[in-house]
Amino acid sequence: MITSSEAFFAGAVQGITEFLPVSSSAHVSFFLQSFDIHYPGKIFDVFLNAGTLLTIFVFFRRQVLNMFLGGVNFICNRKTDNRDFFVTIALSSLPTIIVFGIMDFLKADINSPVITSILMIVFAAILYFCDKKPANREGISRRDSLIVGLIQPLSFIPGISRLGICLSVMRYLKYSREESFTYSMLLSVPPVAGACSLKLLQILLGKTVADNPGAMAAGTVAAFVFGMISINLMVKFLRNHTFLLIIIYRFLFGLLRFC
Repeated sequence: MITSSEAFFAGAVQGITEFLPVSSSAHVSFFLQSFDIHYPGKIFDVFLNAGTLLTIFVFFRRQVLNMFLGGVNFICNRKTDNRDFFVTIALSSLPTIIVFGIMDFLKADINSPVITSILMIVFAAILYFCDKKPANREGISRRDSLIVGLIQPLSFIPGISRLGICLSVMRYLKYSREESFTYSMLLSVPPVAGACSLKLLQILLGKTVADNPGAMAAGTVAAFVFGMISINLMVKFLRNHTFLLIIIYRFLFGLLRFC
């Protein structure tokens, strides 16, 4: 059984890497394996993701509120800018939600250190070439949002990184790094919020049990705190830098895992 201190450090790893295009799941898995810590199961992943989801709610609170209001406008059939924003996010999120539902139903678990290492390197190269595109577009279109949405489910494979694949696609479509980052972060809200709500409901109904509630809470708090630090630094970093340093890190991390 994972201890509260172990869960806290795992949450710290999650919080730091969730807002970098380096695959947080690969890093948390590497951390647990390196220190021979028992993996608590997918419910632990959900708690960690709940912490970073809270980070997004706090940091992008205005955009999240607009998204919520857009959903209300959509239901009430009111044409507003917020409604258009909600529809764009929904188009991008739908494929991921469908794939997540299928994987959860099949109890699928894709986790191979070798595959993770290879994908870390391959998608580092992809991000490198996509990041060379000029940034001459803004305000993501519905067509582009659907393209991002159709590619995003690849991130269920550890090593690809949900943020990494979204940034790659958006940079290829010639959106700025800052806009690509913001949209990618907001894009994680519907599927992660849905997954967290589903697991919470299962816990309340007694269908899923958290082995160590204290450890789960420690991991969630750490993911939120370190997530706030990471997302602030990442936004500042993107104002004056490319993804080159992160790409080099991905490449080195992939080699380390492979060895």
